[in-house]
Amino acid sequence: MPSFTRSLLPATILAATSSAINLNVLNGQDFADPGLLEVNGVSYSYSTASNRGSIPKTSNSNFNNAGGWASPIESFPQNSPAQSAGGWAKPGTSWAPDVVQLTDYDNSFAMYYASEINGNGTQPHCLGLARNGNNPNGPFTDGSTHSFICPSSQGGAIDPEAFLDDDNSRYLAYKIDGPYNGQGPCGGTQGNTPIMLQPLQHDGYTFNGNVRQIWDAKSAGVLGIEAPALLKKNGVYFLFYAVGCYAGNDYRTDYVTASNIYGPYSNPRTLLKTGDFGLYGPGGLDVVPGSLRVTFHSLIQSGNVKAGRQLNTGVLSINGNTATIS
Repeated sequence: MPSFTRSLLPATILAATSSAINLNVLNGQDFADPGLLEVNGVSYSYSTASNRGSIPKTSNSNFNNAGGWASPIESFPQNSPAQSAGGWAKPGTSWAPDVVQLTDYDNSFAMYYASEINGNGTQPHCLGLARNGNNPNGPFTDGSTHSFICPSSQGGAIDPEAFLDDDNSRYLAYKIDGPYNGQGPCGGTQGNTPIMLQPLQHDGYTFNGNVRQIWDAKSAGVLGIEAPALLKKNGVYFLFYAVGCYAGNDYRTDYVTASNIYGPYSNPRTLLKTGDFGLYGPGGLDVVPGSLRVTFHSLIQSGNVKAGRQLNTGVLSINGNTATIS
C-alpha cells in the first residue's frame, strides 16, 4: 500500500540484541510493506517506494542484531525502461516488492512489485517483474513494455508474494485490488477482496496453469485483506495476510492454514494486532521459508500513517497449525 512519509534520517546505531523480536530497526525511517530475502547468511529487505521515488533496500548480516540493519539505498531505479517515459509503470508508484532467488532455475534474482499503470492518473496498480542476474542489492531493471499481471477490470493487483514449495513448484500470490474500485476498508464500503495464486514455471515468469482464488475477505469475516505471505511447515500451509485499513490502528496480521496450497484454508486467527509489543497497526508481514524469520511494518505514531511505518523483525514459532511471534 502507499507510503506518504518522511525522508531518510541519518543512520543511528542501535544496541545489539539477541532478542527474537526487534522493533523499529531503522530508527524511525519509513519502510513500509517490507519484503524479506536471505542469501548466503545475509538478510535483505525491500520496501514500498515513498518520497524517495524508487524501491529502497536494506540489509543485515545478522538478522537478530537490531543495530545491524543498513540505512536504505536505492535498489530499483526509476530509469528502468518500464518506468521511463513511455513505459507502462508510473514512476514513484511502486508498492510492496518481493524479491526471490530463482534457485530452481538460474540463481538470478526476481523482484515482483506493483506499480500504477501510466496514464491519466486514475489507473489501477498492476504487477511487474524486475530482474538482476547475480546481485540481491540490485540495481533491478524491468525492460517490459506491459505489466506482468493486470486484472484491471477488477481494480488491478498489488502485494505480490513469490513462493517455492518443497516439491519445487513455484507460485505467485497477490491481492485483487478491490479497494481501488471503492470496495474495501479504506473506501468505506464492503468488498470481498480476494487473494489469488498463480502457478509459475521455474523462470519465475511463465504461467504454469490457471490462477485460482485461495482466500477472500468474506471467508475471513472482515472488511478487507491484503499482503499475503505463504509458509509451509511440517505439511501445513500458513497463509498470513493483513486485515483492515493500512492507515489506522485497526490494521493487523491474521493467518489461516490448510493441508494443500490451494486450500481450503480455514480457522482465521490473529498473529499481531495493535498493543502487541507496544505496536500500532502491525501488517505487511513477509517470511523466509524454513528459517521462520519475518519482517513487518507498523505505524510509527498511533493512527497517523503520514508519520511513516517502521521496519520490525521477528521469529515465528510453529506448533501444529498455530503460529506465534516473539
